[in-house]
Amino acid sequence: SIEVTNIRNTKGIMQFQVYRNQYSFSKETPYKLYRVSKKDLSNKTMSYEIKGLKPGTYGIALLDDENSNKEMDYGWMMPEEGFGFSDYYHTSWSRPVFDDFKFELNKDKSVTMKVRYV
Repeated sequence: SIEVTNIRNTKGIMQFQVYRNQYSFSKETPYKLYRVSKKDLSNKTMSYEIKGLKPGTYGIALLDDENSNKEMDYGWMMPEEGFGFSDYYHTSWSRPVFDDFKFELNKDKSVTMKVRYV
């Protein structure tokens, strides 16, 4: 299960991209992709449950796709929409690496993702 915090509004869709390794994260080719309505947003927080993942190593990246165009929008080279990573709050100006937000899944697991807006 995923708990997402610090969401600024109910516009658009929350997009979760599940990765298995650094290579797929670098190429932006997720293992699984989920696009979820923010209609149940409460106090800047929402929850979502992913089912059916087999045991293994995973990392989840999120995009708060406020205009529902399925991609991160930029202005002056800075992201205009929110982003986040499983159990990792990214504060650097460079892109994180998979090892920063990966986790082992071998039973039910909960991760927290705090959305960052620049």
